[in-house]
Amino acid sequence: MHKKGGWALWVSIALAVVLFLGLFLYFALSGPDYGRYYKALKDSGQIQDPAEGMSLEEAAAAFDERFVYYLLFSIEAYNLHNPPLSQDKPRILLLVGDKIFNAAIDSGKIIVGGGDITDEDVIIRTSTTEAVKMIKDRAYVTKSFENGGSSIELIAPKSTLFGKGYLKLYESINGKSITGSVIEIYLS
Repeated sequence: MHKKGGWALWVSIALAVVLFLGLFLYFALSGPDYGRYYKALKDSGQIQDPAEGMSLEEAAAAFDERFVYYLLFSIEAYNLHNPPLSQDKPRILLLVGDKIFNAAIDSGKIIVGGGDITDEDVIIRTSTTEAVKMIKDRAYVTKSFENGGSSIELIAPKSTLFGKGYLKLYESINGKSITGSVIEIYLS
């Protein structure tokens, strides 16, 4: 009878671990969806394309934080989130031509600043012309990354990127998946 009770204890512990990992993966993958909120802001005119009405050259010359914000908005970076049980906010370093920008995502809010940061999760490199093309045409984003006009460098460990929701963002802008290797990290 003692062996039977010990077996039940180990099965219970195993089920608790599987449940915990399952919930962790669910919350890490699903994260919040601020799409409706941002769509309403855009529809009401509170978010506007800063390149609207400008030529490619004019927009590239005027490129600033507003353009970075709109680019991050258009690729739905607002859906990045803190990993479960953490206060570690998603941070992006953007090198646009000779300008340096940084962004943090805090509960769906995109906060853009100028200058370098040291704790970035990813680095996005592009030219001002490529960035403006991506702002003017969302479908061009993947093309820019495919043809080498833009690049994304993963700095944080894949498990951190996974926990912050970068998988969907990475796949949408790069056309490639990092899912397999991230899941292997959690399963090993």
